Amino acid sequence: MQITRKQLSVQLSVLLATICAVFLLIGGAAEAEEPPAPAVEHVVAAGDTLWDIASEHVDAGDDVRVVVDAIKERSGIESSSLHVGQVLQIPQP
Repeated sequence: MQITRKQLSVQLSVLLATICAVFLLIGGAAEAEEPPAPAVEHVVAAGDTLWDIASEHVDAGDDVRVVVDAIKERSGIESSSLHVGQVLQIPQP
């Protein structure tokens, strides 16, 4: 049985549409963001440092610098300077 050009064209179009749909589904799933981890609020008191606050929330053996960076990112701050009354978001594992 011989396949005509029209049949071949239709089959290739269906195959291409299927491939595109699969890539769109995979791409959409890859771009979906996970909800942020729960956070604990910390109100900065006189004498608090970002390092000390992060040290209180780091698991044994983990790097405090990673927690410092996570606090800065989650709290929307760029520097390590803190102000009394400032509210920090401490991400929880």
